[in-house]
Amino acid sequence: MQHTISAAEWGVMQALWESKGPLTSAEIVTLVNSGHDRSPRTIKTLLQRLVAKGFVEFAVDAADSRVYHYTPKLTEEECIKKENKDFVSLYYKGNVSGMLARFIGDNDLSPEQIKELAALLEAKRGETS
Repeated sequence: MQHTISAAEWGVMQALWESKGPLTSAEIVTLVNSGHDRSPRTIKTLLQRLVAKGFVEFAVDAADSRVYHYTPKLTEEECIKKENKDFVSLYYKGNVSGMLARFIGDNDLSPEQIKELAALLEAKRGETS
């Protein structure tokens, strides 16, 4: 699986993750359109792309071969981890510390956020010692 998920495709994945079970394309259209105004055809195209990219799988309904039941192949956490890794590889040539330095330098952080980051780094240091 070498592809990333677009923002629109992410909405389809969110519907699948939140469902906790297989969904038909009609159910996915209903769930995705509750927050957006996309055509059913667009949502079905996004679903087909996710299948082609390997993020979603489907099973044919036993009673009606025209109905497919879709499920995510990865958990949300697995997808986030993959997307983060791809992002760092693409934009920072795999340099995580460079990415963090850029994010920290480009954003205003509260004292609490700075403490949280310091604690995360200290915990990571303990893992590698």
